[in-house]
Amino acid sequence: MNIFKNPDFPFSPRRVPFFYGWVIVAASVVGTVMSTPGQTMGVGVFTDFLITATGLNRLTLSTAYMVGTIGSSLILPFSGRLLDIKGARYLIVLATLGLGVSLVILGTVETLLWGITTYITFISRPVLAFTLIAVVFLLMRQFGQGLMALSSRTMLSKWFDRKRGLAVGISGVFISFGFSGSPLFLDWLIRQSSWQTTCFQLAVASGVGVSLFGWLLFRDNPEECGLVMDGVKTSNGTADSEINKPAPEPEIEITVAEARRTYTFWVFNIGLCLHALIGTAVIFHIAALGAEAGLERSRVFALFLPLSLVSVVTNLVSGWLSDRIQLKYQLMAMMVALFTGTLAILHLDTLTGMALMVLGQGMSGGFFGCLISVTWPRYFGRKHLGAISGLSMASMVFGSAIGPPLFGLSQSLTNKYDASAWVSAALPLVIFFCAIAIKKHPKVSAS
Repeated sequence: MNIFKNPDFPFSPRRVPFFYGWVIVAASVVGTVMSTPGQTMGVGVFTDFLITATGLNRLTLSTAYMVGTIGSSLILPFSGRLLDIKGARYLIVLATLGLGVSLVILGTVETLLWGITTYITFISRPVLAFTLIAVVFLLMRQFGQGLMALSSRTMLSKWFDRKRGLAVGISGVFISFGFSGSPLFLDWLIRQSSWQTTCFQLAVASGVGVSLFGWLLFRDNPEECGLVMDGVKTSNGTADSEINKPAPEPEIEITVAEARRTYTFWVFNIGLCLHALIGTAVIFHIAALGAEAGLERSRVFALFLPLSLVSVVTNLVSGWLSDRIQLKYQLMAMMVALFTGTLAILHLDTLTGMALMVLGQGMSGGFFGCLISVTWPRYFGRKHLGAISGLSMASMVFGSAIGPPLFGLSQSLTNKYDASAWVSAALPLVIFFCAIAIKKHPKVSAS
């Protein structure tokens, strides 16, 4: 018996007294939030400690992060196809185990580096340190930001149609709180013991806890469970469509190759990538940005709390609106918020600057959380959703790789982040105007 393919083992979703899609919402939230150690907001908390442990400067560490992240982005399209073949249940177990191993390596990086430099004496220590930390970043990004988030979000999109925006909005509330509050929580964990101990604690939570949780609750799609999207069970246990609702239109089945040739895909994809690029850069360098503004480390990380509130409200409203208006308007709103939040980081020494950063980055994150889940099934269908989402995720991971070294280079050359912030802020305005031309109907967009 295939324990990943049999949806009725160890229990049947049809026997749950309510639509199992709502269990999927909760499972998706846990899977996405627990990918935090592989996300930038998780890695960013360890940045200063890794600089001390490896002896690398901020720019070199950012470059290693870029190399590892780009390596991860090259693998992700294949992971998306694996998701279409094997399903979310298989992928979440693979991802959580991989992230657990990655975190163990991260926690022992100083010891590993000492051992490597002891036996490999013909290569300089900085080169070995750069190579080691780049490999660690590759693993963390691939299994955390990549596979865990990809399988969780794609699975959620497959279980809902008419209520997809509502489901995404509800999940987004908890995901936004989880992501935005995680830097503060991780910083607290580190202060209770050490950054190495925190890595080991997270490894156990991911490799054991979330792995078992994902295997128990994840199911790839409702059809394999004898259910339908937005569906309920009839008295005989068979799937039926939602009561008093008209039959849905036939699903579109656009392949990843066809999606790649559309204007719609690239405008949305680049917009999402810009959020990943800029958001990653800001979070990765947030401690240094705060220090430049004269703020203490604890006060900087405390900004993520109000930011999470803004993100939660925006995500909930965005999810509700996504079932009612064209998605391009939300993309345009996200670009305005990203523009505002990016320029605001240059004025963190003022109350206005901090408020605009919280509002801009928070709203951008809220729109992002909705659009990343509802856009691709809305325009291209579910059949090839893993491959399309994998390509998009690869692009976002690649974008997130560019951000930290771009900001690090600016700081290294000018001792300020001004140049990188101005360049980054200009890009969302370009996408804002490009989004105006997106057509409403997916078949029109794909033609």
